Amino acid sequence: MKISVYGAGNQDLYINKLNLPENYGGEAPYGGSRMAIEFAKAGHDVILAEPNKNMLTEEQWKIVEDAGVKVISDDIEAAKHAEIAVFFTPFGKRTIEIAKNIMPHLPQNAVIANTCTVSPPILYAALEVELRTKRKDIGISSMHPAAVPGTPQHEHYVISGISTNGTAYASEEQINKCVQLVESVGKKVYIVPADVSSTVADMGSLVTAVTLAGILDYYSIGKKIIKAPEKMIEQQIIMTLQTMASLVETSGVRGLLKAINPELLVRSSSSMHIIEQQKELSESLEVLKNLDENLSKESQNATINPTTLVASQALVKEIETLIGGAAANGAIKRSMRKLFTDK
Repeated sequence: MKISVYGAGNQDLYINKLNLPENYGGEAPYGGSRMAIEFAKAGHDVILAEPNKNMLTEEQWKIVEDAGVKVISDDIEAAKHAEIAVFFTPFGKRTIEIAKNIMPHLPQNAVIANTCTVSPPILYAALEVELRTKRKDIGISSMHPAAVPGTPQHEHYVISGISTNGTAYASEEQINKCVQLVESVGKKVYIVPADVSSTVADMGSLVTAVTLAGILDYYSIGKKIIKAPEKMIEQQIIMTLQTMASLVETSGVRGLLKAINPELLVRSSSSMHIIEQQKELSESLEVLKNLDENLSKESQNATINPTTLVASQALVKEIETLIGGAAANGAIKRSMRKLFTDK
């Protein structure tokens, strides 16, 4: 396959600031450059597009080129080559700018595959006009490492498939091409809905993991010990998650802390510590009892902005029923963008 990787990865960040060699292992170069190396060693025709030569040392660039990777600075030249264009690019706006710039030059049926730089639905939304008119052939998926390439933790890739609402941002053939690329380098493939991929693959997966553990703890206790109705358990989970998410959306983390009051939460949630095996709750209580003093003080002065607490999926159905058609679709799309980005 012909692969173009956009972005080599900031080695100063990985080595000198995050200290990956000591903390995680592996060897430089890390990031997009390591992805390019692995693709090339698997026999693919690989270009690495990186205009900033300071991202790697001369020795590291030699490692890249010795692996058979062609290094160039021209994004458009790289685009002309790309059956799959992998974006290991800066977060947000810059990634979208690069995508818009290269789209007219991509080969027929090419795939744009993001990493943690932007979520697939937002990348699609930003390119939607072009994708619906001039370049209907291009697919949007992901080639998310869900770890830093070059570290032993990077044993897998997250590929984005059809979203949970049934939207297909890439064809089955395009998704399979991404799968084949991953399998060719000996990595495990996880295909997940496009609108879920960021939740399980981006840095926020820390929040996902801790939250899911709490949900499963409550679900298990509620079902097996309290023997509450499943519908009631799920309703309380929904209420809790929607409340917390909405407060962060309107008032930030500090506003969330002020509204919730960690001292009160410790007291109330301690009453749900029913069996010894609830390690997730025990550890959470310790965290809440020992909050960072500066954060605690800042939260006391935070503003809780007006927040309307609703069941989001129920609201979507209400909007579709009340205003219908293009108006509802537009309102839902704009709200969806707010979920995946601050724009």
